[in-house]
Parts: sequence; C-alpha cells; structure tokens
Amino acid sequence: MMAEHESCESVERFPDPRPMLQMVLDHNPFFLISGVLMLAGCFMINSAAHGDPDRVWPIVGLVAVFNVYEALVITLGLYLGRVRRLYRDAAFLLLLEVLLLCDVSLAYNELLLKSLPIGVTVGGLALLFAWIKLTLINRGLGLRITPAGVCMLSVLIAVLFVLPGLFRELTRMDLLREGHFYTAWWILGAAPLAAAVTQPWFALRPSDDPQLDKLRLWTARLLLVIPLGSLLLHLYSAHYVDDRPMRLYHLAPLVLGLATAWVYRRSRSVEVQQVVGVIFAAGGAAVAMSASFPRSMGMSIDPSGSVLFSPLRLVLVVTAVLFIYVWWWRGAWVCLPAAVGLLFTAGLGHTVSTITSRLQSAIRRAREMGGALMPDSITGWGVLAVLASFIFLGIGAGTSLMHRSSPVENKPR
Repeated sequence: MMAEHESCESVERFPDPRPMLQMVLDHNPFFLISGVLMLAGCFMINSAAHGDPDRVWPIVGLVAVFNVYEALVITLGLYLGRVRRLYRDAAFLLLLEVLLLCDVSLAYNELLLKSLPIGVTVGGLALLFAWIKLTLINRGLGLRITPAGVCMLSVLIAVLFVLPGLFRELTRMDLLREGHFYTAWWILGAAPLAAAVTQPWFALRPSDDPQLDKLRLWTARLLLVIPLGSLLLHLYSAHYVDDRPMRLYHLAPLVLGLATAWVYRRSRSVEVQQVVGVIFAAGGAAVAMSASFPRSMGMSIDPSGSVLFSPLRLVLVVTAVLFIYVWWWRGAWVCLPAAVGLLFTAGLGHTVSTITSRLQSAIRRAREMGGALMPDSITGWGVLAVLASFIFLGIGAGTSLMHRSSPVENKPR
C-alpha cells in the first residue's frame, strides 16, 4: 500500500511531459522567436551605427547576413509547405520573408544614409535579389504573377530602395523641403488605388489540397499589403532622420487613397448608402487633417503673389472628384451638391481663416443684394411668384427624373 501511495504522489508531483511537448510541436514558437530576434538585432545594430557616419561596413556585413538568413527562411518555408505540408509553419516563415524583403529592418535605408555610392550599389543588388526571391516563392508555391503584378511590385520595391537615397541627396544639396515629404505621402496614398485598379496581381489556380490553396492566397495578400506598410514605415523614418516632424495633414492623402481604393473595389457589391457613408467619413477626416499646415506649404506661381496651392485646397478638390465619381458611377445624387460645395470652398481660399473671411464677406454682400432686390409692391411680389413657379417646376422635373419608375402591371381585361 505504501509503495502504491508513493507512486501516486510521484505522478502528481511530476506530470507527464508529453502534453507540453505536443503543444510545442503543434504551435512551434521558435520561428517567431527567431524572427523577433533577427529584427531586434537589426534595429539595435542600426541604432548603434546611426550616430557614427564612418560605420559603413558593419551595416554591409549586416545586409549580407540578412540575405543569408532570408535564403534559409525561403528554403525552409517552401520545404515545409510543399513537401511536409506543415502549412502553419510555412505561412509564418513566408510572412517573415515578406517582412524582410520589404526592408522593415531599415538596414538598406541606414546604408544609403551613410554612403550614397555603397548604398546605391548594395540597394541595386538587393533589388535584383528581391526579384529572385519573389520568383522562388512564386514558383515554389505555384503562383503565377500577372504583368500588372510585376509592374506594381517593381514600382513599390523600387520606391522602397530609392526614396531614402533621394532624400539623402536632396539633404546633401540643401534642397530638401516640406513639399518633398508631402509629395511622397501622395505617392503612398495613390498606391492603394493603383493596387486596386491593377488587380489581380496573381493567378491562383485551384489544386487538390485546400490548405495549399489557402497558403497561396495568404501569401498573395501579404505581397500586396506588406510593401505598402513598409513604404509607410520608411516615410515615417525619413521624417525622423531628417528632423521633419510628421503632422496630420501628411496622413490625409493616405486616408483618401484607401477610401478611393475601397470604393473602386466594393462600390458594386455593397449598398450605395454604405459607399456614401465611407466617402463622407474619409473626406471629412481628410479635410479636418489638412486644416492645419505650415505656412511654407502655401505655394504660388502667380506674379501677384496669391496662393494657388495648399494642402487644404488640394484635399478639397480631390475629395470633390471622389464625390463626383460616386455620383456618376452609383447615381448617389447627394454626392453632387457635396462636390459643388467642396469646389466652392476650395475657390474661396487656401486656409481656414481665408475661407471663413471670404464666406462671411459673401454672405454680407448677398444680404445687401437681397435687400435691394426685395419687392416693395404687390406687382413686384407677383413677378417674383411667377419666376419662382418656373424654378420649382424645374426642381419637380428633376425630382421625378431621379425617381425610379415603377414596373407596369398587366391588368386582366
């Protein structure tokens, strides 16, 4: 009895380790740990070398180690996905590879900031290697990239590698201005719309294995989303490197770009009220973000010195174009007066204070003209009523034309 009691206590004190081992085998956290350590190591090395312009070759060595690690990740991910059919592990490895491919570690960015010739050379090789890696991933998973996908991925990856060097050269020539950053944000804002217009990037052919099809679709989406996210990260880091604080008006183009891409892709599959709600919300947010901007962002090409361009005026015009598109494409008539109002507001001025001042002046003049035109006799009021009858007749005709005609019912004779 004592021996049985001791054996029961030993079982309670020392549980069977096999469930814990099975949990580790099922979830395999080591790929996550490896990816976090690699990215953290790159960020720490970049941070340590950032203040020393002479530490170029340690970054070159880091880039070389980086590419070796990527080759191992690609090989292991494709082997686990196609041969061993461990799709969860393969999906995480391919996610990690796409992150590394888009320079989320900012290693190439740091190299361009330290030495433009070395950075351009290594960046060009990295761009070539990026296409080799993409080709390996596509061939390994059985993905076929379309010509539109080739163009879009080429542009996105090229911008990722070219933008830091361009900003560095402009800084060296003392030509970098706030407008260059704002232009880059508009390029980023146009990227989601360009991606929506050029879809599909990949031709996905169904296979006999549903899990493999799911892995292919997941990888294709990653190759669409992560380059855009990496470009956002690079732009943010450019603000930090060049000591140019990022403000809300920088994000307005991205908000408009995402909303326009959503409207383009989903406008036929959702209710028109939902489309109108999205563009009203996105347009209002973009206009509110652009209400405050530096004085230097007001540009003029007129000899008189009047400001023709500002972030607020540009966002008002672009939002009006988006409203006109929804009105034309989906017949949402509420968007037409909204577009006219936005264009009228953009014509009033380039800042909130200018718009408010001119609007108050216009209201004051309208009151004065209304008082002068107000009839002072019964005959005058009669003429006004006759004119108003024609106006309301036109409004009624427009309202009837907007209303959908009801189907004709065939009545029995």
